[in-house]
Amino acid sequence: MKTRLLPLFVLLFLLIIPGWASAAGSSADPSVHLMIGGQAVQPDVPPMIEKGRALVPVRVIAEGLGAKVDWNPDTRTAEITRGQQALQLTVGSKNALVNGKKVQLDTPPVMRNQRMLLPLRFVGESLGVTVGWDSASRTVIANETPDIRYNGNKPAQSLKAFQSGDKLYISAQAVAEQVGKKGQAWKHPDRGITIDGELTLPLEELEAELGGRFTWNSEKNRVEIDRLAHFTGVDYDDQVVRIQTSLPVTANAFVLTGPHRIVLDLPQTEVDQDLLDKLEKGTRSDIYEGGETSVDDEEQEADVDEKQTDDDQADDDKANRHTDASQDSDDADDQSAAAEREDPEKNKQDSLVADVRYSQYSASPQTVRVVIELNNKSKYNLEYTEDGIEVKLSPVPKKTGFLIVVDAGHGGKDQGAKGVKGNIEKDFTLAVANKLVPLLKQYPEFQVEATRSTDVYLTLDERVAFANERNADLFLSIHANSFTKTTTGGTETYYYNANSKSLAEVVHRHLQAATQFQNRGVKKTGFYVIKHTTMPAVLTETGFLSNPAENAKLTSPEFQQKVAEALAAAIREYYQSYH
Repeated sequence: MKTRLLPLFVLLFLLIIPGWASAAGSSADPSVHLMIGGQAVQPDVPPMIEKGRALVPVRVIAEGLGAKVDWNPDTRTAEITRGQQALQLTVGSKNALVNGKKVQLDTPPVMRNQRMLLPLRFVGESLGVTVGWDSASRTVIANETPDIRYNGNKPAQSLKAFQSGDKLYISAQAVAEQVGKKGQAWKHPDRGITIDGELTLPLEELEAELGGRFTWNSEKNRVEIDRLAHFTGVDYDDQVVRIQTSLPVTANAFVLTGPHRIVLDLPQTEVDQDLLDKLEKGTRSDIYEGGETSVDDEEQEADVDEKQTDDDQADDDKANRHTDASQDSDDADDQSAAAEREDPEKNKQDSLVADVRYSQYSASPQTVRVVIELNNKSKYNLEYTEDGIEVKLSPVPKKTGFLIVVDAGHGGKDQGAKGVKGNIEKDFTLAVANKLVPLLKQYPEFQVEATRSTDVYLTLDERVAFANERNADLFLSIHANSFTKTTTGGTETYYYNANSKSLAEVVHRHLQAATQFQNRGVKKTGFYVIKHTTMPAVLTETGFLSNPAENAKLTSPEFQQKVAEALAAAIREYYQSYH
């Protein structure tokens, strides 16, 4: 660092800490240390604190930075130029100019003892100085801003670097996100420094924990981060897809439909050259040892996008195609293997994973895209390992008939309404639902699933997703009511979407006939579970738990059975009338 920068950095440190003025302005407070260019220094020019901001003499800035200062005593304006940067500040004015553009200052420049004092943060940042605050040691760290390159390019987001001694520290989480490791758990945070509230780690520690190569040329003040993962292969069975990479990466994952696909983008990753060589030279049986996957063609492009519509499948076919290939079998397995070979398409359709493809989706930045094509919808969970990603699949049950989702309202920590005898709504709704499900299952054309069959808590979003993900044909949510007046009672049925009105009318007619409570009618209301489900959906309020007479019936197992039978009859009538 050039000697002339010292006066600037000596003064820079006071600005960066909120609530700083009182700490710096009192001699009784703990002292503040200063580190410039990695070296501890003793400030020789005291700053001035004004309204919580540090102000420093303009001449000190000029001399420390080698800038040119023109002072106009008539307008009390200073013009500061250094390189391509030009600043103009006026005493008492919060308006300043940076390269001719107006900006607003927190604190205006002031005159003290015939010297113009300028706000430090504004001047420092405008002239390209990196400043940070280490609260643990009460140290201001200041240094020239290094030129940081990631895989030869400027980082997508700026990375702050601070010099302490002969080491350079970089914001740990920010660099982890740059290299595709979001949410990185650091093994040795104690080896870092918390600057401006963020953990920074020395380059050698970042290299040890993230892999790759982190170097700093102190003479050129340039940081080179070389960390590129290599995609080395993929294999799968019907429950897990294993993606292999040379370095850990965090995938950006999303789901597409038509067909059902799970798409994983691996940032800062490229297809390994050995794998590319095998693709060029290999055959179906020798691409991977063990024959777990094979390659149908050599094309490298997978043009899948979140906004794909009718062109989805055509674009996907540009990717490398992988299909199941049986391992070489011994004599005992010959018959089974032969049967599989006789009808490979049937085996493929019976499995959850239909196909896995990959490609070098982007070269700048380097991104590998892996597309997992499914024969059926599936939830998934990503588990990260040192050598890749495991995609754990949980298939959504296939739709085999007219699919009815029965939703017992509330549950778990959500008790719902309270009855006059201390009973709670969640118990009533579950009892009726558990009686209704077997009644509906007796019809072979019905496929019935319950959002819950035990006392568990589900969010409204989870209930809606349960039905929508399964492409249900009908959704019924069971509830009981409550009110402050014990005389209030009756049965009511709610719908929201237009496709649900007929269902609501049929359900209400059967339900009210079974309860013989006051007929409160069919109502259109935007309850979340019936508003956001895509199929015909209704919500029933069977009766009032707050009404002693109705509550006595609602808690009766015989009455609950009667309600379940009425709901089953209503759904059966609706199915026969409208489908």
